[in-house]
Amino acid sequence: MGSAYSYKCTNSECGYENTISGGKDCGFCGVVESMVCLDCKELMNVLTAPAPDLKPIKPRCDECKGQNLKKFYPGRTGCPKCRSKMKQDPDSMVMWD
Repeated sequence: MGSAYSYKCTNSECGYENTISGGKDCGFCGVVESMVCLDCKELMNVLTAPAPDLKPIKPRCDECKGQNLKKFYPGRTGCPKCRSKMKQDPDSMVMWD
């Protein structure tokens, strides 16, 4: 079972937020990694190794199906919309699978 947190842009004029794991995580569906799609400018968990065999696959954006993805690093990767800092809400943890 994986865990996810709400990440919010610190730029009040932008207001972008999304709920992601914040890195590599796994659940019954397989392994996911948090990534930014450079085409549609969305932050998301992307399936990188589906269950049951967990063989790595080429990651694709869930929104636009593109492959122009960049790994998300908490504290280092900026907002996909405006490049401002993203901040994790530690009280927002949810379990997923």
